[in-house]
Amino acid sequence: MKYIRVKVKYLAPYIKNLMGLEEETITIEGEASLKDLMVKIAEIHGKHILTQLLNESGDRLRESLLTLINNTVIQDINHKLKDGDTITLLIAIDGG
Repeated sequence: MKYIRVKVKYLAPYIKNLMGLEEETITIEGEASLKDLMVKIAEIHGKHILTQLLNESGDRLRESLLTLINNTVIQDINHKLKDGDTITLLIAIDGG
């Protein structure tokens, strides 16, 4: 079975506190999409995290989530990840 390893960076205070760390390396089995990564993050950090990453139906990233893959903004949940990718997650919080 093929595995890919990606580095995930959590930027901005809200998501750092939510995850409890600033970055980690995650190994995913098989060909993986951005959605697969979000599900894996929730498996590691708790299912409640998934509601912060995906919309209610689970078919799109939340609008408040900004996702960069290798410093390029990618919002396509089906985007295929490659071994060695760096994924940066930021969650925008409204307020004033």
